[in-house]
Amino acid sequence: MNNRHDAWDQRQDNRQQRHDDFQNNRDQRWNELENARNDRQDWRNQNRDDWQEHRQDAWDYRWDRADEVWDNVQDFHDDCFDDHWWGHVGWWGHGHYHGFGHFAHNPWWWWRPCAWAGVSSWVYGATAAPPPVYADYGSTVVYEGDTVYLDNQPMPVAQYTQPVIEKVLVMEQSPPPTPAPEGKPEEWMTLGVFSLVQEEKGDPILFMQLSINRDGVISGAYQNVLTEDARPITGELDKKTQTVVWRIGEKGGTVCSTSLANLTEEVSTVTIHFSGNRTETWLLVRLPEPAEAGKSASIPPVDRKLPPLNPTMPPK
Repeated sequence: MNNRHDAWDQRQDNRQQRHDDFQNNRDQRWNELENARNDRQDWRNQNRDDWQEHRQDAWDYRWDRADEVWDNVQDFHDDCFDDHWWGHVGWWGHGHYHGFGHFAHNPWWWWRPCAWAGVSSWVYGATAAPPPVYADYGSTVVYEGDTVYLDNQPMPVAQYTQPVIEKVLVMEQSPPPTPAPEGKPEEWMTLGVFSLVQEEKGDPILFMQLSINRDGVISGAYQNVLTEDARPITGELDKKTQTVVWRIGEKGGTVCSTSLANLTEEVSTVTIHFSGNRTETWLLVRLPEPAEAGKSASIPPVDRKLPPLNPTMPPK
């Protein structure tokens, strides 16, 4: 823990000026992005220079937002999603998790991120894995009432995400994501721990751990560190569209959706589906994996690589 504290302090010292610049210019940058989004009906063609410029500006803002989230989170590693945390939530009975004495594992096993090559082979098979789809909600995927625009092509929401959303809303609660006992095959692949934040601003208080099994079932947990509300996560990957949908807590309620490839990125967009057909675009910011005991801790910079533009897959 002391090692990690030092690494975070060093990172903050090195980027204080960038942090201050973002804080001072946030309102102006956000207003410019919002004005452009309001006019997108006139210029959402991806071949236009102004559309490309807007997309670059949006991602510059999101990367700075992710940096801000990391600054505000820092030592959150010591409070959530380790073996002791899972041992005390008690969703699956008191026999689970307590210390994992029979497991040989890192107590931050749930924080382990994944790359596209690993997770696509895990759920599709090494020889059948498709190319990744990076859904850019608000740009390449735009919800407007009962219609969703995929790369500027309209499609009824009822044909796109609504079927898998309705399925997830009534799914039985997923089993807990547990590390495999030594010598046994893994049943779950961790996707990491994410902060769910509004795109413009706001403190990171909502956190999610997401995991996936080979059948595409999503499991994990949600924690509101302000209210101390903790709930299980249940969901599913639609393998045809690469869309991942999950609900928080009991059946019904609010649902999140994004693409599987998005969950391999440090920052990505996610659509939150509220009751009454209302949707909002938020950000998922993946938090750095803690170093194991005895290993040096370092906090890498946020990866500022622009996600590739590729066709968003409609259901077949």
